Order: sequence, then structure tokens, then C-alpha cells
Amino acid sequence: MQIHLITALLLLLALTGCGNTDHNNHESSAHDHGDDIEHDHSGDDEHVDRSLHIVHFNDNYELFLQYEILVAKRDSVFLAHLTDLTTYTPIPGGFITITLSGGGFPNETFSGKRAVRDGIHIEIALPQYAGERQLSIRLETPSMAVIYHLGRVTVYPDYASSKNSTVRTIPENAVYLEKEAQWQAGLAVQIPTINKQHQLTLPASAIYQHNNENFIHILKGGEFFEQRKITTGQTHHGMVTLLSGVTAKEHVVIKGGHALLPNNETAPFETSGIIDETSGHHH
Repeated sequence: MQIHLITALLLLLALTGCGNTDHNNHESSAHDHGDDIEHDHSGDDEHVDRSLHIVHFNDNYELFLQYEILVAKRDSVFLAHLTDLTTYTPIPGGFITITLSGGGFPNETFSGKRAVRDGIHIEIALPQYAGERQLSIRLETPSMAVIYHLGRVTVYPDYASSKNSTVRTIPENAVYLEKEAQWQAGLAVQIPTINKQHQLTLPASAIYQHNNENFIHILKGGEFFEQRKITTGQTHHGMVTLLSGVTAKEHVVIKGGHALLPNNETAPFETSGIIDETSGHHH
């Protein structure tokens, strides 16, 4: 699934400056890659969503990563949100390192060694090799280091070929809720407590219709069956909720060859079951 890398991200990048960004571990400006590195931004489409996202988490940390489609010799902005799941707060400090590996090419690493603010890191990757690569993100802080192996990604040879990948046209006046717009530190969700109520259920096979009404057969006195009109509710996995027309512990005819009686003895060749209110299922 692809999502839009909002304008606020690019504005944030501009405000933080790009003079300290390091591509391939060379000290240089984020947009001055030296004479030996090709760098092309021609042909950008103004209203095409070219961003991807990945959510990766373990027992302690979550990474929410947004990045632009990777094209050889073109900048791709990475935005990483890092959360401590033990406290649901941003991970403070540290820096991220982006690594592209595999595909028969040398490893490429990108790290500016600075965070925009606690839990949010912006980095720019400038891959030089087109092909299928393995993407990993390393987070390093004074107190921890963790590597997220994010799987295979495609680095396209040129902008034209990347346009044929799965992209989404952004509708006019669209509003996107990125992760930083959804949650703020200290927010929490409280789940309301709902009083649990037992419900009577029967297999759908026990119910038959006549004149658009639902009926079942109740075993009476062990000798004959009574037709009973019922009102039904929702059906879930072949079980139908009964709203009226039957009470708990009544014997109801169902399809099958055995019935479980109240004392858990099996009555062979009977086609009845017991409505049990406690479990909410027939027995």
C-alpha cells in the first residue's frame, strides 16, 4: 500500500537544513554529491503519490517508515518514526542509518547522524545501483542499538521506469493523516466496558422457514415434537442467535445422529440438541 509523503515533511526537511547529511559516509551537502556522483531530479510529477510505507515492530519497539520510490542516482527522502512500545512514547535521541545491500552490488549506507526531534528521523538516500536490494534501518542511541531488516526493495534504473510502478494519483483537496498527525505522546485509548450477556444459539441447520418465518421443532416429553416459531438475530460461523421463541435447556431438533443430554449421556439416533444459555452454544 502506498501513502502520500505530505508537504509538511518536505517543509520540515527544509527547516532542519540539509548541510549535515552524509551520503555513502562522505561529508557533503545533501544536494551537493560531488563530481563523481550523478544526481538528477528532472521529470518529477507534481501530483503523483510516489511514497511507500512500512510498519515493523518487535516486543519493545515500533518503526513506521515512509520513503519515496527508489531510483538510481536520485534522492529519496526517508522519514522514520520510532516508538518505545513499553511506554508508547517516542524514542529520544540517536540517529538512523539506511543500508541497501545485495543484488550483486556493493552495500550503500546513508546517515546524517541527526534526528529532527525525539522519535522522528529524516534521512536522504542516493542509491547508485539499480536492481533488487535488501533494505535495513539501524537505530543507534546512547542506550540502545537495533536493526530493522525490512526486506526486498526495487531501485529503478531511471525515473521513467519508476513511473510504471504502482503509484497512486493524489486527488485534489485530499487530506492525509500521517502518523505524526494521528498520535501525540501521552494520548491513550480507553476501551469501554460492556456488560456481557449470554445469548441462545442454534446451528443454522436446526431452523427452517415457512411463509418467510423461522421455525424449529422442540422435543416434548420425549415422545413428540412441537413446531415453534422463533425470532433470530445474527449468524456467525453457522450459529444463529435466538432472540425469542425458545428458552434454555429445551431440546431442539438439529441435523445429526446423536444428542447430548443434561447428564452428558449420548442418546443415539436422536436428532435433538439442548439449548444452553451458559455457554451460548448448543450441546
